[in-house]
Amino acid sequence: MFIHYSTHVPVGLAEVEKRLDQVRAELQVWADVAYREGEQLRSKVGPTAGLAKSVSLEIGLAEIHRTGLVYPIKWTAHGAGALFPELNADLALSQMGPDMTSLALDGTYEPPLGVVGRVADRMILGRVADATVRNWMDRLAEAVGPTRQAV
Repeated sequence: MFIHYSTHVPVGLAEVEKRLDQVRAELQVWADVAYREGEQLRSKVGPTAGLAKSVSLEIGLAEIHRTGLVYPIKWTAHGAGALFPELNADLALSQMGPDMTSLALDGTYEPPLGVVGRVADRMILGRVADATVRNWMDRLAEAVGPTRQAV
């Protein structure tokens, strides 16, 4: 399944890149928080079995593209493949103007259990995955945005 979320911040690309490097260690914590909030949403609409014991987030080195920078991301919720299977994505930072940067995450994941998993994903779990990614990206935008406090 495909997942996409984008937002923007009124900060230039070079400054966003610098701020992203400063908060890089916090990104794992935000992934844990976003996942937990996704689990709370899922528990309201379905069974609570399958809670993850841990979440890992790997962010690779940026590659320069014609529109900006792209970071490869691998996000895995260990022990909870039914809710949020491994996500392989790109986090793209694109210069939209001298003081505007787009943040976009495009990725894919494969729901487990074949046809049954794909149906569950379309009915409920895909919305949980979307909410989880949106939560994480909004935290990232807040951290690299104009009101960010000095670290």
